Amino acid sequence: MRLVLAVGAVACAASLAAAGPADSAGASRLWFLQDGRLVAVERGAPTVVDTVRALIAGPTLAERARGLSSAVPRATPLRSVAIEQRIVTVDLGGRFAAGRSEASLRARVAQLVRSVSSVPGVVGVRVLVEGGVPLGLFPGLDLRRPVRPAAVPIDESVGPREAQELLAELGYLAPELISGEADDATAVAVLELQKWTGLPRDGVLDEATLRALEHAMRPRPVTLMPGRHVEILLDRQLALLVDDGRVVRAVHISSGAGGRTPVGTFHVYRKERLSWSVPFEVWMPWASYFTGGIALHEYPIVPTYPASHGCVRVNRYDARFLYEFAAYGTPVVVLPISR
Repeated sequence: MRLVLAVGAVACAASLAAAGPADSAGASRLWFLQDGRLVAVERGAPTVVDTVRALIAGPTLAERARGLSSAVPRATPLRSVAIEQRIVTVDLGGRFAAGRSEASLRARVAQLVRSVSSVPGVVGVRVLVEGGVPLGLFPGLDLRRPVRPAAVPIDESVGPREAQELLAELGYLAPELISGEADDATAVAVLELQKWTGLPRDGVLDEATLRALEHAMRPRPVTLMPGRHVEILLDRQLALLVDDGRVVRAVHISSGAGGRTPVGTFHVYRKERLSWSVPFEVWMPWASYFTGGIALHEYPIVPTYPASHGCVRVNRYDARFLYEFAAYGTPVVVLPISR
């Protein structure tokens, strides 16, 4: 018997019962991540469709408070579920295969296969993406045939390279700076993640920061406008480089001490690759002026708090990228509160 459930439609109880063991009543287990390891959570999800939907929704607030996270991207479309001879075929939208982190990609397949396999009667899971077999999208996994939980092991720890890949995927680290080593560029990227998520700002990839990284999403702009713009978030001491509503890069900055950086919407009107500050007698590389003598520019010392005379200090790993991103006329929105 083969039953295809169109997820967008309302399925009646009789049709679910006709699916056989794979959709029989009974609680299932959802598999999430905790400290890089798979852990099971008992849920009252009696059917395969209920189980997949609950997995996509992710851990509850109480579960997240206990340190649980998920590699399955939120809002992943569930296109359909098919059941034949106790083999479940789950067809997901392209968002399920998004990202470049091998650890994250493997983990989300492991979560899906284990969660669906926990429904009584299921003996295997076939994974489709946008209706097709995802060849080469999930490194090390052969998804041309049904898989069982033991066939999808995951790494239980995240090393420097995996952390860098995740940081780059989220817009905190330039891809060319992925080195596999816990270097200064990585510390700055971790600091940017901490600023966005509200964690202590120390640049250290400790347990709490690692948990935040594993289930983090790319930052979202506060202000929506077409084209490119730069947001200066004074409360977070973070700059967001936004292109058509998508954050391209989050940048560690330090603004003016004592509120000296003016709040409002401005535009880049002057640019100098190496600018000389007359009043303070200092060179300012990659300077983009947006109001009066106030500019975004590279500076060797960029603390986690407002420390300048009014300009916006930019760390050396992002300064040139920001300079090239913010052309003449690019809006610069300075916000006192972003939360």
